[in-house]
Amino acid sequence: MTDSTFISAQSLKRQRETLRHQRRLKAWQGIWRFCALCGLTGGMLWLISWPHWLIRNQSQIKITGNQLLSEEKIRQLLTINYPRSVWQLPTHQLAETLEKKPPIKDVYITRQVLPAQITITVKERQPVAAASSSRGIGYLDVTGVWIPQTFYTQKIPLATKQKLTVLGFEEQYRSHWVEIYPLILGSPVKIIQVDWRDPSNLILKTQLGVVHLGPFSDRFSKQLQVLAKMQKLPSRVPPNRIAYLDLSNPDAPAVRLKPQPKPKPKS
Repeated sequence: MTDSTFISAQSLKRQRETLRHQRRLKAWQGIWRFCALCGLTGGMLWLISWPHWLIRNQSQIKITGNQLLSEEKIRQLLTINYPRSVWQLPTHQLAETLEKKPPIKDVYITRQVLPAQITITVKERQPVAAASSSRGIGYLDVTGVWIPQTFYTQKIPLATKQKLTVLGFEEQYRSHWVEIYPLILGSPVKIIQVDWRDPSNLILKTQLGVVHLGPFSDRFSKQLQVLAKMQKLPSRVPPNRIAYLDLSNPDAPAVRLKPQPKPKPKS
């Protein structure tokens, strides 16, 4: 056996021993990683189930930002099975649930560990008109979102000084509402009621009396402009003689008068 053959055999032996050592090391590393993962998982499960981190009832849910909705009503809108770890609460899902409710525009939820608590900050829609529809009695915000009155525990104040009522509002009128509401606010003639109960004749109740506009159209702005030019009408025609103002054709406005009462026959 030559020296080169002896050196090669020794080298192969050392390589085999090195490989066996590396395999044993990898095996131990795998065992340690598994044990560490089990320990970490167990620790996390223990932490999650720690009694001090449990939401046990609604009193641990803090509500902020609400002005019109009661705290109790907002808590009732949540679907939470108690007790629940503060870490297990699906805050994103809870926020989405609340944001689907008509009175609520935005929701932000934070967790607190000690003491266990979640804080729900809400931004409410501001009703600008009282309204009736086939769905019942409620309110409208500036975007035409219908808010049933049942969400509130009492009659609520409107967001504007102008006390406006809408009759016969339905979902198909929402895009029209977005268009006409700013025009109503800017009208020099005060408008106190919008009546949509007859789709073929939109009726306004104003300080000059009842106004018939016909079906809603892109002439609404012009119709209000014509109405503004009629502000001196009460000085020319006694208000008690006026049945309604006909602005269905704003180019030819008309004043419809009540019939003259027949004189009583002399006895």
